[in-house]
This record gives sequence, C-alpha cells and structure tokens, in this order.
Amino acid sequence: MSLRIFKSALIATLMGLCVTACAVIPEAPVGPYSVGKSYQVTLAQPWNDVSLIMNARPAKVRLLSLDGPLLNRLYLTDGLVPGDFMVKPAAKERPTPVYRKAMSASERVEFVSDSVAALDYRNVETTGLRPGKFGPHSALRFDLTAQTAEGLNMSGTALISEVDGKAYVLIFLAPSEHFYAAQMAEVENIIASIRPKT
Repeated sequence: MSLRIFKSALIATLMGLCVTACAVIPEAPVGPYSVGKSYQVTLAQPWNDVSLIMNARPAKVRLLSLDGPLLNRLYLTDGLVPGDFMVKPAAKERPTPVYRKAMSASERVEFVSDSVAALDYRNVETTGLRPGKFGPHSALRFDLTAQTAEGLNMSGTALISEVDGKAYVLIFLAPSEHFYAAQMAEVENIIASIRPKT
C-alpha cells in the first residue's frame, strides 16, 4: 500500500470522526456481546459499537470496530430470514442482495461477496472456501479481498451458517497492510466464542 493511499484512508477516518463527533458511540466492552436474541460472542478487548452511525445497516446487522469503520469492520448478523438483506438499498432501482432459504454453498458465498460489494467495495474476490463452525452448527468459511473507492487494498474473512431457515453471517474487513493481520487473532477468538443464547 502506498503512503498516499494510507494517508487518504487516515484523512477519511479523521473526517468521519469529526462528522460523528456529536454522536455517542457506545463501547462493546470485554466479555459477552449479544448479537440480537440468538447468540453471543466474547470480546477479549474493547470494541466500538458503531452500528448506529452506519446508514446502510439494517436492524439485524451489528457493526463493531477497533480503530474506526474505515480501518476495520466486524459485521455480525442476527438471524436473517428470507427476504432480508445485509445492506439497505439506496434506491428501489439499486437493489442489494437478499437472503433466500436453502441457498447452495456457492449462492451463500455470492450473497456475502455481493453484500460486501454493495457496501461500496470494488473488485471483491473470494478464496479459500472451507468448512467452519458457527457455535455448534456447521458453516461455510472463506476469505475476501477488495478495494475501497480510493484504491486501498482490503482483506477479509467471512462465515455464514444456516440454522432453522435463518442465515447468520460474520464478516471482518480491514486494510491488507498491517490492520488485517494485526487483528486476526482477536477475530478468530471471536469466531470460536460464538454461543447460542439460551
């Protein structure tokens, strides 16, 4: 990543912080963090719950960040039912991907990658499709690469599981240089900590 692109991302982050300075951004503290009514994860360090300041976020999608949403994002969905989306459409003429029941493995991967593209990331590619776990349930796990509109290279990892006709999605995205690798241990621990709420 060039210094120019990194500076652009840093300036955009600072501008975003200035715009949202009046908004209260709650902390997601160390310990259990509930994702809706269905499940919880355990956080080993404090995150910021930036869910309320993200305009394109449906109610069933939570968004956490360590360093600001332009530098790292952790999306966690509550159970998406058929017809739900991860990204609100900006207009009727520009629909975003919709979850459908009983999607094939390739359709689930496409649902996630197309949702990332709907967040204004470009050149979204998926690799490393493999089995994963969503708590006690089976899931699909895969990796992502993309670019921001400014050309910053992003890396990510994703998990999607279907349980009782609902989809549960986790996506982590961060700049490929430094931020992604620096935070992956925490993200892996969060994935391993997924537990259904009783």
